[in-house]
Order: sequence, then C-alpha cells, then structure tokens
Amino acid sequence: MFALITFIIFATIAYYIHARNKIPKGLEGIPFISTWPILWAFFRQKHHDEIEDTIAKSSRGYDIYLSNTFGRTTVNINNPLYLKDFLIKLENDDPPKFKLNVRGALIEFFGDGLIFSNGDKWRTFRRLASPAFNNALSPDIVGEITFDLFNLMQHNLSRPIDIFEIMQRITVEVLGQLAFGYRFGAKSFYQLIFPWLIKLPTAQNRKFFEANKEFNGFISDIIKAKRNDVENLKGSNNGRIDLLTSMLELSNKEGIHTDSKQLRDEMVGFFVAGHDTTSMVLSSSLYFLAKYPEMQERARGEVISVLGNEAIIPTTEQLKEMKYINAVIKETLRIYPPAAAIIPRKLTKPMKIGPYILPANILCTMNIWQINNNPKYWENPEQYNPERFLNDEKIHPFSWIPFSSGARNCIGQNFTLMEQRVIISMLLLKYKWTLPENSINKKKLLLEPQFLLRPVDLKLVFTERST
Repeated sequence: MFALITFIIFATIAYYIHARNKIPKGLEGIPFISTWPILWAFFRQKHHDEIEDTIAKSSRGYDIYLSNTFGRTTVNINNPLYLKDFLIKLENDDPPKFKLNVRGALIEFFGDGLIFSNGDKWRTFRRLASPAFNNALSPDIVGEITFDLFNLMQHNLSRPIDIFEIMQRITVEVLGQLAFGYRFGAKSFYQLIFPWLIKLPTAQNRKFFEANKEFNGFISDIIKAKRNDVENLKGSNNGRIDLLTSMLELSNKEGIHTDSKQLRDEMVGFFVAGHDTTSMVLSSSLYFLAKYPEMQERARGEVISVLGNEAIIPTTEQLKEMKYINAVIKETLRIYPPAAAIIPRKLTKPMKIGPYILPANILCTMNIWQINNNPKYWENPEQYNPERFLNDEKIHPFSWIPFSSGARNCIGQNFTLMEQRVIISMLLLKYKWTLPENSINKKKLLLEPQFLLRPVDLKLVFTERST
C-alpha cells in the first residue's frame, strides 16, 4: 500500500510538471496553479469548506488562473468584472457547456435537460419552462405542506432531529405538487444519493442504480398520465396548473415536439434544482438562526409584524415585506452556495475576458463558492452577516452568483426563494430552535464533499413557541 501511494504521489508530481510546461499558446500570461493539493484534499475526503480553503490558498488570490486536471487545461475566472464579461457573452448560449465523452452514472442520471443541454435544444426547452415556472409559483401550496410538516414536528419536539432530512421531506412534497401535481407521501425519493461520476462498482453506486430505476419508472408514469390529461383536455389539479402540465400545453400550442426521454431529463433537473439544493439552503438558514439566537428573534419579530402572532400562510405581497428574512436567505446562499461551481464551457472562438484574449477550444469555468466568499469583494466573508444585504454596502452584482447570472441563470430562482420564505416564516411563528449541546456543527457547519453540497449530521432541537 505504501509503495502504491508513493507511486501515485510521484506520478502526480511528474504529471504536474509536464502539464505546467504545456500551457496552451495564448495563455502564457495567465498564472498556473497546481491542482495536486486540491485533489489530495478530495482524496482524503475533507469537508467541503476545507477543500475550498485549499483552492483559495492554491489560487493565491489571482483574478484569473490556469489549472490542469487529467490532461485538460482550464481557465478559472475569480473576478466579478471578468465574470460579467464571460456570462454576458452567453446570451446566445455560445460557448456551449463542455460534455465528457464518458457516459458516467451521474451524467446518465441528469441526461440532456436544461442543466447540460446546449444550442437549439436548450433554447426550446428554456422557452417552454420559463412561463411554466411562473405558472407553478404558489405560496398557498407551500404553506399547506408546511402545515403538514407541523404534524410531523409535533412528535419530535424537544429532541434532536435531522433537519436536512425533514427539509428534504417537505421540499419533495412541494416539488411533487407544484411541478407534477402529485403527492409523494411515503415515497422516499428524498433519500436519493448521487453516485460517483463514473460507473465504479461501489456500494453507493449500487444503491443509486436501484433508486434511479424506481425513480425513472415513477417519472415515466407521471409523464404518460399528464400527456394523456392534456390530450384529452382534462382539467388541472384543483384548478392549479403544475409545471409539467404547463410545459405540455405550451408545447402543443406552439407545435413543439416533446419526447418522453427529453421530458424525463427536464423533470430530473427540476427535481434536483427544486429539491436537493433548496433543502440544503433551508437547512443552512435554520442552522444559522439556531447558532445566532438574536438573529432568530429579529427574524421572528419581522414575521409577527407582517403576519400577526398566529401561524398562517403568507401571501406573495406579505413575503415581499419580509426584508430581513430575505437577507438571511441571501447571506446563506452567499456563504454556502449549494452548487459550488458551474459546468465548464468550451470556447468555440477567441473570447476577450478583461485584458486577456482566450483562445478557442479552451475550457472556461468559475467557482461560485470562491467568488461569493472572495475577501476582495466582501468584508469579512467568513462572517455570517445578513445585515450586508440591508445596509448600503456596495456589492458588485457579479460577486453574488448562487444562481449564476445572465441567459443561463437558474430557471428555478424565484421558485426556490418563494418556497424558502414561506417555510422559514411559518416555522418562526410556530417554533423556536437551538443547536444540541453536543452538535458536531457547533463551531461551523460541516458539509460533505459531493456534487451538490449537503450538511453532515445536522441536528436541531425544536420547541413550540408560546404566543
């Protein structure tokens, strides 16, 4: 074993020296950093914030730098001004997102929906999905499901509960009704675990493939049922139009063919974006409100001033009045963006980024975590401080990008923000919560180093609030 590790270390060093000496023409003026410390941190399964600390130390504060991983040189953008240049040029979806040739487990799961598609396919389904998301926004549905959550919480008061699991339960129900017009109930898709990038015969991959087979069958049945309802002009669910129905109706109206495989891929993307990421942000916000009780009291005071002292479902207009709640969510998204980086793009032609002319065929990416936490653009970025979004602190619009920006920004941005505001405000009216004394997250929130971030053993203690 020692000999194998030694060989890997020396092979990696030799590879790094070889890569360093093969900087593509036209990029000689951009600093090159070693990815070896970063890969080593991943190999040791460090928590994600520690991996990001390693990235920050390795990149040495450069606004733009080169890295080389497994033979691919990538330009990394770490400056909001450069990032603006890059993202604004994506209006026509060029350069396209880079696609690996290998059909790994993770890639097969996501398929070719909005997250990974390019060109005409992306433009067509983005055009179908945008109005569908607007039609699906409903604080009432989120509030009704939150009331159901209260029934579950009543059996778990005054003892530590896994808040991430609870938030996954509620977000999967919200997604089921708003996106599919379907109540999940006891179905446990909220426990779907992402696989490794390639098809390794690991226990995690085996568990994934079993769950994925069931998940694909479930999605296929829903698509068939919804397509049948639309073709037979059946009414919507209690007068509500879910996202899938809206997309099918619009595609019929505009004569756009939507095959079941493509709809499946789109629904998978919506499922992940509207479920896993939202669960992560909700859990993190609740964690910070537990860690800082004075912030929790201020947030609760704001909700009471808007809604009164009884647990009710806020309206869209009332949600707009909750400035501090919104600042809490935005600060959580800044410090712990659920997706830490964007998928690299491969330049089809030279592109000017700041003072640099990047050549065609080079990969270009940005690290959302690094930009959101860059000390050049944020005062005390390691400090959780919702006030920064309420005062007059000057914030560059491209230094806060948890949803990316420009034409390829997250299509579910308004969806998830609405959902979070409703759930947090209703929880504040009903409960108080704290961190257990023996919490492993007492000092900081620990995050698993996965494709999408999730907390490690995050437990909170809820007690009913006396009015």
